Amino acid sequence: MSLHQRPHQKPPAADSLPASASASAAAAPPSRPLPLLTLPYLFSLLALLLLLALLFPWGPPRASAPASPWRGYTLQKAAAFAAGAGNGTIVLAAVSGPYLPFLSNWLISVRRAGRADQVLVVAEDYGTLERINAAWPGHAVLVPPAPDAQVAHKFGSQGFFNFTSRRPRHLLQILELGYSVMYNDVDMVWLADPFPYIVGDHDVYFMDDMTPVKPLDHSHDLPPPGKKGRTYICSCMIFLRPTEGAKLLLRKWIEELKEQPWSKKQKANDQPAFNWALNKTAGQVDVYLLPQSAFPTGGLYFKNKTWVKETKGKHVIIHNNYITGFEKKIKRFRDHGLWLVDEHSDESPVGRITKKKAPRSMGQGAAKAKGSDQAESKADDKDVKTAKPKDAKELIDYMEKNYDRIKDVASFDDFYHVFYELIENFCEERGQLQYRIPKKDELERQYEKVNKNGKPGVNLSRKQFMEIAGQVIKVNSFAFGKATMDVLVVLFGAPVCALLAKRVVPGLKSFSDDVVIPAATSGAVVYLAKANKL
Repeated sequence: MSLHQRPHQKPPAADSLPASASASAAAAPPSRPLPLLTLPYLFSLLALLLLLALLFPWGPPRASAPASPWRGYTLQKAAAFAAGAGNGTIVLAAVSGPYLPFLSNWLISVRRAGRADQVLVVAEDYGTLERINAAWPGHAVLVPPAPDAQVAHKFGSQGFFNFTSRRPRHLLQILELGYSVMYNDVDMVWLADPFPYIVGDHDVYFMDDMTPVKPLDHSHDLPPPGKKGRTYICSCMIFLRPTEGAKLLLRKWIEELKEQPWSKKQKANDQPAFNWALNKTAGQVDVYLLPQSAFPTGGLYFKNKTWVKETKGKHVIIHNNYITGFEKKIKRFRDHGLWLVDEHSDESPVGRITKKKAPRSMGQGAAKAKGSDQAESKADDKDVKTAKPKDAKELIDYMEKNYDRIKDVASFDDFYHVFYELIENFCEERGQLQYRIPKKDELERQYEKVNKNGKPGVNLSRKQFMEIAGQVIKVNSFAFGKATMDVLVVLFGAPVCALLAKRVVPGLKSFSDDVVIPAATSGAVVYLAKANKL
């Protein structure tokens, strides 16, 4: 045998093993796979997958999209494009993503009036810019910098202020280019062409935002200021000619917005500044108040059925204000046959951009008040959860703290307007907390009951005001929107699932709770932000 060769050794036979080894081998149970298919493991795995889905998007990485040609589309080019179809006149609207369904609805009515080609939409975020121009090329432009699209639609928020405060700048830029412009909020609907009502050669035309009924032959001058020292003209529908007077008004409007910035204490919006500008330029600007019968505020058109019947056939533009919340605005439009995208989406130049259709409680016309109230009550019961008594107390306390805003009010109509604004501001401070505005008849009944010995021009005392607030503010009028519940479920559910997965899934126990909980919470916040729930 060679010295470099080893003899092949056979493994020892079983009977040649030591006795102790044989006994150990015989006593050891056969190995079995880990029980990974048990219910706890499956549940934990599912929880982990849900967490990962929140933190990381599935699918292959997306290729970067090519630069959009619309990013370089200037207001000068866009204005020339729209004005070319309207003999130098533009119909302007400004929207962010949340308002696209209202834009589509408004455009149907504008198209029926034969004015769609004149429309220019100022998109307040790049997603909206791309979406509109993809369906309707050239009719949308973004004037940088774009505001925060996530909060721009919330009334009373800083985002809402940033959104609306850009309006006079857009209008002034268009006037400087030499074009006339009619601005509309998109929660409006045209029932007829408004341009025949732009009579004469005035600088600025606008509509009143008050609910008292005016005579059909009312004055077209600027109304006198109210108790706050300013008028209540609506900044949501304005027509301006490219005159020095109109430009002066817009510059003053911009100046007033700078002097009255948004703050947590004073939740400003653009309309008071517009009215201060009107009052401070009175006599320098040739203004014209449009007829109330043709351009009613929502607080009149949707609340005063007798007036609507008496002025039938005269209505031109209906504004869906004096109500808060997207769903409530849509429902009100549906109840009055004005939510056109349900049946006529093919008429919208930007296609069907609408919210899920809810059951309709009535036909094309307005339904009976009782049936409408019942339908609204059922919808509210389905979509909300009742708040607690402390919320009513907090609103009453809020009213008392803000008595100074109402102490100089001497008429019910002014009182109703300010009372409405206070409730809107209160709700905005609390996010998804909502309060159903008391019906005007109920509020007027309490007002007359408390102020029955009052004389015209005599203001409510603090005690009288608080007595009214205590009568109309009820616990069952509060509600938390569904979005609030979604936020709570995701925000608190993600960390709980992460902790559960960490406890039972092999390999995750080594991670510290101080790492897992913040990571899961951060992932939940990112998801909620991307889903527009925050």
